[in-house]
Amino acid sequence: MPGHPIPNRLAEFACTLVSAVRVDSRERACIDREVRTHLEDSWTELRRCGLDEDEARRAAVESFGNPREIATELAAVHSAGTWRDAFLTSLPHLLVALLLTAYFRNSPECAIAFALAAGIGVVHVVKHRAPAWSFSWLGYWLLPVVLVAFMLLGATRWWGLAGLAYTPVALFVIVYVIQRTASRDLLYVSLMLAPWVVVTAWCVATHNLSDLQHGMVNDYGLHGYGRDMVGTFVALAISSFVFARVRPRWAKALALLVPLAMVFGYITFRCCETLAPWGCLVSAVALVLVSVPTVREFWE
Repeated sequence: MPGHPIPNRLAEFACTLVSAVRVDSRERACIDREVRTHLEDSWTELRRCGLDEDEARRAAVESFGNPREIATELAAVHSAGTWRDAFLTSLPHLLVALLLTAYFRNSPECAIAFALAAGIGVVHVVKHRAPAWSFSWLGYWLLPVVLVAFMLLGATRWWGLAGLAYTPVALFVIVYVIQRTASRDLLYVSLMLAPWVVVTAWCVATHNLSDLQHGMVNDYGLHGYGRDMVGTFVALAISSFVFARVRPRWAKALALLVPLAMVFGYITFRCCETLAPWGCLVSAVALVLVSVPTVREFWE
């Protein structure tokens, strides 16, 4: 009996149970192995006691308990990250806050600390092959892809043509990364794109349309809101930290969306005198798009 494969119906039960566990697909694969091993051990032991295959299968399933309750318990066990995972999830936001501090205060110490911490983070991402906490980093890595597209489209002559050729490539890369991320977990999509809302809101609040089209940085406008900008990225760091640590998925969703909405509201209120209606609309659309993956999962 040992090593004997479990019957198809037991395998179907395991598949149905595991598919109901709403966690990272990598974690789901581990859970699938655990469930199948448990069912196989139980079924094998019952067969040794003299039960036929069908009786052993029914008894193994019954001993496993209520599938919904088991799925909920498994999700709770496998959803919460360690303190280290939570720190690494929040680290890119803290690094951006540190980089902004170095920029506004002309602090070489902050710049050096940023470079060292960023290097450590990148090494961990590569070493662990895209762990769950790496998606908050990925959002920042995709930002240059978008910014270059806007800068090229606003350029003239040959650079403008380059922008037309580059934009479809950039769009393909972004869509591909989002699809791959969604295949792991829809919540990771919102986690990954959360910085885009804050960056978009600050860009449209401190720059006019002409500046954005030509890739010009309004240094005066940025310095006027230096502390506020640093604070919003610290808020993102806290939000990501909580997201990584809490267990229930509804709590993870709230940890992502509520602080993000509050940051959006704060920027809109703080910059109400300089924020044009089109800028407010663009920021609101960015917030909605980033929230859709998380809302969609619970809507379904």
